[in-house]
Amino acid sequence: MLKIFTFFLLLSLPKLTCAQDWKTLETDNEMLTELKSTLKGMQSFKGDIQQEKSFAFLTEKLISNGVFLYQKESKLRWEFKEPIEYIILINENSMRLKEEGEEKKYKGMNQILRQVKEIILGCIDGSIMTNPHYKTVFSTDGNSIRIQLQPKEKNLKEFIQQIDVEFLKDGSLLKKVTLTDPSDDMTVILFSNIKSNQEINEALFADF
Repeated sequence: MLKIFTFFLLLSLPKLTCAQDWKTLETDNEMLTELKSTLKGMQSFKGDIQQEKSFAFLTEKLISNGVFLYQKESKLRWEFKEPIEYIILINENSMRLKEEGEEKKYKGMNQILRQVKEIILGCIDGSIMTNPHYKTVFSTDGNSIRIQLQPKEKNLKEFIQQIDVEFLKDGSLLKKVTLTDPSDDMTVILFSNIKSNQEINEALFADF
C-alpha cells in the first residue's frame, strides 16, 4: 500500500527556501489572480512528460517518458511508454491501472484516490493553490510562477516532504512538478509540447 501510494504522489513532486532569483508573491498578487483564472477556465490539456527519479543512494537518475491528457471535469490519462508501459486512467470517480499490458488491482485504491486527484488534477485546475491540507508559498523568477507546498497533516507528512509546482508566466501552462519525500528522494516531472483547450477523444479516458 505504501509503495503504491508513493508512486501516485510521485506522478503527481527542494525545501521551502527560495533561491535568490525567486521573489515571494503575496496571495493577492495580480499574477496569481490571473493564473487562477486561466487554470479555472482550462477545458483540456495534453502534452509530453518526462519523469526523472533521483534516489539518495543512486548516482544515476531513472528516467521515464510518456504523454499526459486531461479533460474537465476530472478525466486524466497518464501514460508512460518507456522504459516500461504504465497507464493511469482517472474518469471522475473511477480509477484504473495497467502495467506492462496487465490491468492491476490494489487493495485500498479508493483510499488513495482523493489524494491522487487533489495533487495531479489540482495542478491543472488550480485547486492546489488553495488546498487547505498544505502550507503554501508563492514566488516568481520573472518567467515562471512557483507554488511550494508542505503538508500540514501527519498522515501526509509520512509520504511527502514538499511539492513544488511551476507554471509558465505566459500562458499559465504547467511546466514542472517536483516531489521530495521524507527520505530526500526526489521526482521531477517535466512537461513539454503543451496544447490546451483542444478536443480530445473521450475514448482515451474510458479504456486503455
